[in-house]
Amino acid sequence: MLTLYFDGSLQQLLPRGYRNEAWVDYPLTRRASIKDIIESLHIPHTEIFTITGRDRELPFSHLPRAGEEISLRSFPDGVDVTQPTFLRPTPLPKAAFSVDVNVGKLARLLRMAGLDTWYDPRLTEQELADQSAVHGRILLSRNRDLLQRKCITWGRLVRAEMPEQQLTEILSLFGLCGQVTPFSRCLECNALLQPVDKSSILDRLEPLTRKYYHRFKRCPACDRIYWQGSHHQRMQKIISQLTTQPQCVRNN
Repeated sequence: MLTLYFDGSLQQLLPRGYRNEAWVDYPLTRRASIKDIIESLHIPHTEIFTITGRDRELPFSHLPRAGEEISLRSFPDGVDVTQPTFLRPTPLPKAAFSVDVNVGKLARLLRMAGLDTWYDPRLTEQELADQSAVHGRILLSRNRDLLQRKCITWGRLVRAEMPEQQLTEILSLFGLCGQVTPFSRCLECNALLQPVDKSSILDRLEPLTRKYYHRFKRCPACDRIYWQGSHHQRMQKIISQLTTQPQCVRNN
């Protein structure tokens, strides 16, 4: 028998029969790595920050023996993905994201906050996983099977159900509240926006927009035009509310 300890966040992810139990007795009926054992309990490896046993850190490849006690801990708030860890020795150059269709509305909010976010609902799960791995992106999803794919190193099983709560969750977990740069990216294609002279786009503006607004940005990829209209004010209010949440204030 193998004894596993799960911290509070991980306990919520355990199957119904084990849910909210800190200690789980797991029968060793086969030779399997600790990663395989964790995922047999339907917890993606992306949710595990550290694995420890006998006062030392263990890799995902560790083969447990009967009688062992192994402790599994989730990611702490404010984790820095640009720093190496024992389980993830190759850090990411920055916090950039891929978003699955089951949290698709989150992609737009992340872009609104100025965070590099890739979203393509046409991709299959395997294509999304492969692209996330190749381009060094954190995969965000509510699909546990997707996050268990071997090629995924960084990911998050999104807990919150509402998009705005999901954004707060991600900003808090990855310590990004202080890195928010609202309205610096195109909401549709993720490219960084560039200032554009009003005179060069006059023919594309509605009469009232032409009259009352003077500062504009253009997406160099899809050519959309942005300005600080009523939609901008509504989005600014959302961003301000989210980044003043207790989780974000604590990490700033």
